[in-house]
Amino acid sequence: MDEKDRLRMAKIVVRIFVVLILTIIIWRFISFLSDVFWGDEYNRASHFFIAIITSILSFLLLDFARRTDKVSWKRLGLSSFRTNITSFFVGFILWTIPAFIGLIICLMTGWVEITVQTDFKHLLLSVFILIITVFFIEAFPEELIFRGYFYHYLNKLSPHWVTLILQTLLFSLFGYFIGAIYSFEQLLFIPGFALILGYFRAISGNVWTAIGFHVAIMTATQILSPLHHHFEVSGIFTLQFFAFILFPSVLGFIALDFIYPKLNWQDKESNL
Repeated sequence: MDEKDRLRMAKIVVRIFVVLILTIIIWRFISFLSDVFWGDEYNRASHFFIAIITSILSFLLLDFARRTDKVSWKRLGLSSFRTNITSFFVGFILWTIPAFIGLIICLMTGWVEITVQTDFKHLLLSVFILIITVFFIEAFPEELIFRGYFYHYLNKLSPHWVTLILQTLLFSLFGYFIGAIYSFEQLLFIPGFALILGYFRAISGNVWTAIGFHVAIMTATQILSPLHHHFEVSGIFTLQFFAFILFPSVLGFIALDFIYPKLNWQDKESNL
């Protein structure tokens, strides 16, 4: 590696570090606002409002960063509007169908028991609002930053398989500094989740595939939470691991290999 390449690498590392720090600051600021104005009690309207602020601040940060770097949205894993929408639903469906099959298996074997505590109309409205909220508070900003911006620059420095690992480490660091790793289960979940999302983005070449998968899994996970008072679930850990993570990941990986052309995991992004 010559001096020119080392200088380019240093610039990329600085870009990633700065955007990571600013991302953590945004999430900590959002958490502060939430604590000050709404406290610990869950409120659907306030959660939605916080979600909008999170996406706006994240988008502004990323737009400023890419304009400064003179990088197009396409280089960050986005495409035409139609392709992005299609990719979103591919990711969404690749989680939803396997997860539904996994749920049926869990219920039939008795591993999981679910009691519905609400009426269908109220549940449907809650799911609809939660999908939009999850999109703006988690899926859109996190995927755009980690599987979009960071993946782009990491892939300039390293092949896809190394990039997959590095973006997982960055996402785990992010999770730690914003207080998302608060239990052993979260310590296992967050790196694994980042690895799955990175794989979806790498194979499809579009960050919206990861966004769709992210929206689907987190909406289902959160709607089952006691905070929403819709379900009482026995065996939640089994449900989340087998039906929500393991089954969709395995079947999703297989399906992606059929849907998209084979990816050369040794490739780097051109034009270093």
